[in-house]
Amino acid sequence: MDLRDYFVDKDSRTPLYLQVEEILIDLLRQEPYASGEKLPNEWEISTQLDVSRNTVRKAMYGLLNKNLIVRKKNRGTFKQTEEQRIKTTLNNWYSFNEDMQRQKKDFKLFEYVVTPEKPSLEISTKLDISPNKKILKLLRTKGYLEPELYVESYFHPDLGLTADDLEQKEIMKLYEFLEKKLTITIVFSHEEISASMPTEATRKHLPAADETTPIIVRKMLIHDEDGNKIAYSIGHYLATRFVFSLNISR
Repeated sequence: MDLRDYFVDKDSRTPLYLQVEEILIDLLRQEPYASGEKLPNEWEISTQLDVSRNTVRKAMYGLLNKNLIVRKKNRGTFKQTEEQRIKTTLNNWYSFNEDMQRQKKDFKLFEYVVTPEKPSLEISTKLDISPNKKILKLLRTKGYLEPELYVESYFHPDLGLTADDLEQKEIMKLYEFLEKKLTITIVFSHEEISASMPTEATRKHLPAADETTPIIVRKMLIHDEDGNKIAYSIGHYLATRFVFSLNISR
């Protein structure tokens, strides 16, 4: 079947975009789209179903939120498969790279930038430091064929770290490096996870994100064994590519 075999009832009480969404869901169950063939673009869908592009865009946004499709820059829109989504756990505290290594997933490093800068109010409040004192920021973007997450890490000035200490792109296990460098033991992190739409800065570092691609924001305040605050990290993950799992015991 193709889109010409479907009908949108413009007299129905069901909104047009929901009808289009159901049509596309049915299309995803069938070949060749079930096996990974690129979906028709918004113009083709709107033309073949005789609806507006805005209606199609709303339907596609619904599919993105349900994690049924994935958009690949310069390639098109495809059915989301379980294999395409990256699973990471919240049950134990690990660095992201350690988690990916355990799953035998080889992420590439696309950006690695160390800069001194004045912290924002959020960061200075989290780290209990003056907003007028510069601290070190480490920005990294990672992914397979393209960036799929980017992380900004801010380090407490009392650690005495220098830009030269961090200017080593081979530092893949960041917190293991900090423990050895500073002779400390990192024991836990306080985390906040939320969803948001991408900002201009997010789209700059994650080109696959557009105005309809939701982002998972993971904020981590990291402490050592004495309760001292070590770093504050803000991670931005493409929601269509990641799944966070959590097991809770009674």
